[in-house]
Amino acid sequence: MLLICAALQEELNVALSLCGDPEKTRRGGAGLWHAALNGQRIHFLKTGVGPVRSASRLQHALGFLDISSILILGYAGALDPRLKLGALVVVRKALSCSIDEAEPAVERMNLDGEFALAPSDFLVRSARSLAFPVRYGDTMTTSHVWGNPEHKRILLRKFRACIVDMETAALARVSEAAGIPLRCIRVVSDEAEDSFLEPFSYDPAARIPKRAARLIGKGNPVKAFRMWKRNASVARHSLERFLPECLSRDSGLLSA
Repeated sequence: MLLICAALQEELNVALSLCGDPEKTRRGGAGLWHAALNGQRIHFLKTGVGPVRSASRLQHALGFLDISSILILGYAGALDPRLKLGALVVVRKALSCSIDEAEPAVERMNLDGEFALAPSDFLVRSARSLAFPVRYGDTMTTSHVWGNPEHKRILLRKFRACIVDMETAALARVSEAAGIPLRCIRVVSDEAEDSFLEPFSYDPAARIPKRAARLIGKGNPVKAFRMWKRNASVARHSLERFLPECLSRDSGLLSA
């Protein structure tokens, strides 16, 4: 049985909206839904944001669900400047990355693990059948928001991942340990040169007072959040267009 995971409710709702009368259940605090789609029974899990929380919720869910494959869907920040708002990335590999506490600089970030995701050629074919901008690529997963364009350029050079998110590698670690194939579709919600998230971005070289000063000095955080919501609506529209094809009876995902 397929399990669809997303960090945010609005991301998960795109998939839930394709199903008739999804049933919500709670078991041990895990937000889960069950529904039928194209004759197949599907589970849905809201993982929450961040590697620790998302991994914990997936681990818990796998303890009592009979799952044959996992699909992650959601938003991501672009590191590659060729990726534009609303573009799809079918993830090939997830990189788990963390700050080096001894030398807290972007250039010194650690690569803690690499996770190859399940083959997803059929997802790329589904996107291309809709003339949708799509590419294979790697994602890096960290605990932080990256909104400084210079930091994003450094991360691209160092890790060669085209996008950055906060859950994929953590979820891939859990699925690999459980022996369950995992796939991931991410939609770009902010481009590599976008800086509107900088007020919320983490600078590993800055002390706490400097971070607070930067939050004040970089502009209105409310305005930045509104910018993100506007971009997220574009990304959500991409998911709304793509998911019906992705989850169609002939796509291969429901039987993968």
